[in-house]
Amino acid sequence: MVLLLGLAGCFSANTAVTDQSVDLRSYRHIYVQTSQNDSNHLDQMIANELVRLGYAASAGVRTMMPDSAQLVITYESQWNWDFRTYLIELAVAVRAVRTEKQLGNGRVFHSGVTSKSPEKLVAEVLKPMFGAKK
Repeated sequence: MVLLLGLAGCFSANTAVTDQSVDLRSYRHIYVQTSQNDSNHLDQMIANELVRLGYAASAGVRTMMPDSAQLVITYESQWNWDFRTYLIELAVAVRAVRTEKQLGNGRVFHSGVTSKSPEKLVAEVLKPMFGAKK
């Protein structure tokens, strides 16, 4: 009974929506725009995961975006504190650089007794949209 009560506090959700007419895996150069209130370096974690998936990715402020960037990713995060700080929610939006058209978005939410590392949550939100590079 106690175990069931403990598990009732755990909740995970992951959603990813992409424009069905566009294959995000066909793009090569992705820029992650640093969020103004990000003191946890999520921008770099997102760029690192994209590189791990086979993309050319970098991160920074919008004015430093390289000319070769084809997609720009923006993100919002929510952190929680329960005797330690941990990432509870991450939402990302993927836009075409030239048109600013949103091509995809994803959200991962994880709360409960056990937390996942920010790197794992980043991977969970990006993998459905970008998968393994073709």
